[in-house]
Amino acid sequence: MEQGKKTIRDEDFEAVVRFYEGRKEDYSFCFDEEKKEKANALIRQCIVSFVYRNQKEMLPELENYLSDSTNLHSFAFFETKLLEMIYEYFTDLSFQERLPFLLEHMDLFNQTSQSMIYDLYGLSKLRTYDETAIECFQTAKSLSVLLNIPGWLGLIDYHLIITYLRFMKPEKAFPLFEECGREFQNAGAHRRLLNLRFNQAQCFLKLGLFEESDAIHLNLIETYNQVDTERFVAMIYVNFSWSKLLQKQYNEAIQFAKKAIQLNYNFSDLYITLAYSNYQLGQPEDALDAIAAFRRQNRKDPRSKMVLKFLEVLENFLLGRKKTFERLASQLLLQLEKWRDLEVDLFVYQMLIDHYTGMEDEHSLCVVQAKLIDFLMH
Repeated sequence: MEQGKKTIRDEDFEAVVRFYEGRKEDYSFCFDEEKKEKANALIRQCIVSFVYRNQKEMLPELENYLSDSTNLHSFAFFETKLLEMIYEYFTDLSFQERLPFLLEHMDLFNQTSQSMIYDLYGLSKLRTYDETAIECFQTAKSLSVLLNIPGWLGLIDYHLIITYLRFMKPEKAFPLFEECGREFQNAGAHRRLLNLRFNQAQCFLKLGLFEESDAIHLNLIETYNQVDTERFVAMIYVNFSWSKLLQKQYNEAIQFAKKAIQLNYNFSDLYITLAYSNYQLGQPEDALDAIAAFRRQNRKDPRSKMVLKFLEVLENFLLGRKKTFERLASQLLLQLEKWRDLEVDLFVYQMLIDHYTGMEDEHSLCVVQAKLIDFLMH
């Protein structure tokens, strides 16, 4: 039986359980076969709440379920393990540690559970900037085609969209918007539709379609009264400020970045906008103040560390520390290959060009320009 050569009979399984119950007094197994059915129904309910972005409303029911030890020690053991992970994800805890066990026993779950596991697996990879998240979401999608859960295919497509955008593949994200929007519309998932529009603006931005991107940003800001959190509005201002930065409309970029900060959304990239825009406007002191303000926050997350590296390059450029600037700029360009969505490569190249132009170092200037052309070509 252990080698998988023989299927265990119900009476053999019960005999093994009774043996362990006799050896360990505080252990008992619940043979209620409805437990598995109830657990699968709860997993489906969690997926629906995920689609409608009301996961927090599920927490009391999940807590009540997980507090009952008979659910774990029953035929619903594996489903309960999945519900433990779902609960951790819904409460913003570190759910990733449970994934290896669930993935090892995938054949013991039904398709609904499998699709949820692969979706969460993709989200865990996305947190660590692992591009194989795309494969996880594609697997989740293939498992979900026949499930008939309103909006679920749309949510997986949405996760694929944000992954493609994260890894600078807007051309792959673009075709997914129409179908994803239709899924959310049919399910009545209006909060998700707002998120989708937000990411559509990002997609247009990464495709260089600034007019289309700005039109969506303006529309989203105008519908502020339909949005339930200031955080979402702040995120719109973050993207809008970045759009203005790329369009070299530096005053507007600074204005929108400050609005986001006023709404208590202190996204690290805002300080790139503030510092670099002030540098371009010929306001080096304001640029240095923005860099100092970010450094005082002493952030430890990976993205913030990369933002600080860019700001240190800019800082050394502004302070005229030529050798340190050249060294840090060269190091950063190599690291940015894994951080494509930070989108500061062009800024670093522009500083290097300004740097070598000011030094009248034509040889180094030609080398940088050749690297810039190669970057733009690829």
